[in-house]
Parts: sequence; C-alpha cells; structure tokens
Amino acid sequence: GVFVQGKTLSAEHVSLADLIEFAWNIRDIQLSGGPSWMRHGMLASSDLYQVIAKTEVDPAPPMDQFRLMVQTLLAERFHLQVHHVQKELPVYHLVVMKNGPKLKESAADAKFAMAIDATRDHGRLTRIKATHATIARLLGQIEHYAGKPVFDKTGLTGAYDFEFELAGEGLAAASPDGSASDVTGQSIFTVLQRELGLKLESGNAPFDTVVVDHAEKPVEN
Repeated sequence: GVFVQGKTLSAEHVSLADLIEFAWNIRDIQLSGGPSWMRHGMLASSDLYQVIAKTEVDPAPPMDQFRLMVQTLLAERFHLQVHHVQKELPVYHLVVMKNGPKLKESAADAKFAMAIDATRDHGRLTRIKATHATIARLLGQIEHYAGKPVFDKTGLTGAYDFEFELAGEGLAAASPDGSASDVTGQSIFTVLQRELGLKLESGNAPFDTVVVDHAEKPVEN
C-alpha cells in the first residue's frame, strides 16, 4: 500500500491502480477503465512499482497535499488521463437486528487495541480481537471481508470488545443470509448476525468514480 509518515510518502510493490486509488482517495470499486496491467494479478511483478516522494514543506503537509503530488506524478510518469463520473454503486448498510445487538461494552478505562491473526489453518481462518472499539473502527474489517463499502446505520455510539473468527478464503461465495458452504469458518455475515446481533443489508449509494482514459508504462530512467 501507500504510506505517509511525516514528510515522506512511500509505496512498495504497488500497482498503478493502487496509486490512482490513493491519489483520488477512492475504493477499488470506484475505479474503472484503463489497461489490464494497471491492476494486481493481471501480469507479472514488472508491473508493480516503488514510489518514494519527499517534501521540504514545514510543517509536513496534510494528506490531501500528498494525494495531489501523486496525481502530478502519475500524469508525468504514466501519462495518466482520467475523467470523473457519478455512479450509484452497490453497498451494505450495517443495521441492528430486530432482537437488538449482542455487544459487550468495554470497561470505561480500557484503551483501544486491535489484533488480527491470519495464521490459523494456513490462512484459511482469521481471528480478530478488538478492545474498546467503536463500530466505526470495526467497519474497515467488515468492508474487507464483505467486499463492498459498508455504511454504519446502527446508531450505536459506545465502545465494545469484539473477538471472532472468520473464514479467510472463499468469501465471494458467501451471502448476506450467512450461507457459505464451501469455506472453513464463518463468513462475516454469519458472525455479525449470530455473535453481534448486527446485519448487512444490501443497498446503493452515490459515489464519485474515476475512469482511466489513458495510461502508459513508465520509461526507466
């Protein structure tokens, strides 16, 4: 991924799609068009890039400034040309089930912590443990396993302790009713319903999307 620390932006083994998504602060589903080599998994590692960018601005600029720097870099090195389109995209709304949430309130003096262990059963199981985590903190993990953007519609404002185990593979076959027959462990849909009293409901939401009109592989210096 792309990381910013202080005045330095660094990225290791990233695709052009990764860089575009960082530059315009979008998710994968908000990006379309462009050549096949711009995405992970389409071609060899030669289509993955390393980027290091530093600024002497003092104090360190906000993240938006780094995003603009990457947009300029992409235009110069990849001859990138894009346009924007507003689209309705599929999302999930996280809601409380009829019988109410099954959430464990954290101790008042607890501090936030989250641990993710994906080593069980050769990566087919992932254990997620969080302390003093808000629903907003949990959304990132839910999105990763649900495969779509997730919006919090629970109205829950507390801090909670979570611990659950998820199937690490085959989640594309899972569905919101919890049926995922070909995976080891539970899908995110099953965990939410059975253990947390929450549910993902399908919906749509408007997004700004980026369409790649033109991109070229950079010429080595």
